[in-house]
Amino acid sequence: MIDLYSFQRWPDIVKSFGRSGSYTPPWSAARKQSIAGDADWWNAISPAYRWMMGEMEHKGMPCPNPDAAPLWAWARWVDSKGRAHTRPDRRYPGFRNQYDGLELLHLRVDESRVLCTDFDQYHCVINNWPCAPLDAGAWPPAEYNRWLDEHWDDPPEKKRLQYRENVIVDPKRLPDRWIQACVWTITPADVVEIRAACGKKPDTMVSHG
Repeated sequence: MIDLYSFQRWPDIVKSFGRSGSYTPPWSAARKQSIAGDADWWNAISPAYRWMMGEMEHKGMPCPNPDAAPLWAWARWVDSKGRAHTRPDRRYPGFRNQYDGLELLHLRVDESRVLCTDFDQYHCVINNWPCAPLDAGAWPPAEYNRWLDEHWDDPPEKKRLQYRENVIVDPKRLPDRWIQACVWTITPADVVEIRAACGKKPDTMVSHG
């Protein structure tokens, strides 16, 4: 099992639990909301999300319905002193004001349902850049720059292999880096705890699955 933390609108999830016993984010709603806020951002990020969804299916996590989108969560985050944590601290400058109005869900799910990716490496997918191995950060700058020069014009097929090898991480052996996680669906049994949004009192039920 793996502990994940996801900022969500808990009332929407509760409604879905009541209707169907589970919650899967709808792609159409995410697209509509994102385009209303920043269409350019959506156009830039959606291909990377499509890649993520394809990799989930490749890992044996079939898409549950044609309008499904992954539920996004944190598995690891790193503070300003380089210490890795699981539960996000909204006092940390990197989180402050990012998730206003959203509850923080503590989820515990089986690793087989989760695709974990290195957040920094994932930016290569977003930007359609080549992606060096995870340990490239320890390479001498000249060696890293040489690798980039050699791979900058790699064809899409080669980049996809790089992403699969260098962005995805094993949920059972997470490195002490910023790690994001995606699952298709959650149920009440997956919810360990709900922390109220900043400035709000919790209006929730808590399930200990």
